[in-house]
Amino acid sequence: MKLLTVKKRENGSYFIGGNPTFIITIIIFIIAFIPIFISSKNFWISFIFSSIFTVFVSIMVWISTSVGKKIHSKIFERKVFTELRQRGFQKEYIDKYEGLIKTIDGRTVRVFYNWNKLAEGPLSFGDIEIDVFYKPQLFENDIDKEKLKILNKKYDGFFSSKTKRHVFTFDRLKVFINYYPWTTSHKIDKEIYKALDILKENGLESFDIKNISPEYINLEKDGCFYPSMEYIWENFENQKNYRQLKLNRIILFR
Repeated sequence: MKLLTVKKRENGSYFIGGNPTFIITIIIFIIAFIPIFISSKNFWISFIFSSIFTVFVSIMVWISTSVGKKIHSKIFERKVFTELRQRGFQKEYIDKYEGLIKTIDGRTVRVFYNWNKLAEGPLSFGDIEIDVFYKPQLFENDIDKEKLKILNKKYDGFFSSKTKRHVFTFDRLKVFINYYPWTTSHKIDKEIYKALDILKENGLESFDIKNISPEYINLEKDGCFYPSMEYIWENFENQKNYRQLKLNRIILFR
């Protein structure tokens, strides 16, 4: 994978992308370097201390990510996921992603362990992410950003509790709750049905990714409707791996 890429879009603007780890490392270094340099006025001292700090943070992130990936792949063995499978959820594998999937009231529902925490809470090193799908929110062939902005502000605004997060994307409501060893399947069920009620209240129509209508086929070809786990998206840079992801998904749903 390229560390950094700069691509020109059709409208003339530029998109900067690349290896997320490399980009985050650069950002951490800059954040550390600027205040140290302002206080010391010495470039090399600032560079050395910023480098040490960046290496330390990078090691901690690597440890956290490694542990998180192991939990992600072992979550099926936990009682919380075993009970969900007994209630109709099925295993889903896409590349290294492992989670549960089920259709409820015509909507695809995904449940998986996400080590990229969004919900705030003490002693929790990861979240249970619940994705409940609705028809893609498009306006004049583009994402209806204004509608999503209103929904996110309503359910995840400034005064909302951050121990449980609601994020509306163009095709799904994501609910993040803190994962602990004592988290129960009943709590997850409760959050799923709360999410279903929210979508009904706001008139967001049902959507099942196993039965995608022709109008959304191009979105699927562009890689939409996948779990938002970074190691899946890394493979999209390689067309062969992208095709393999598609094949894995077809096999899963047959």
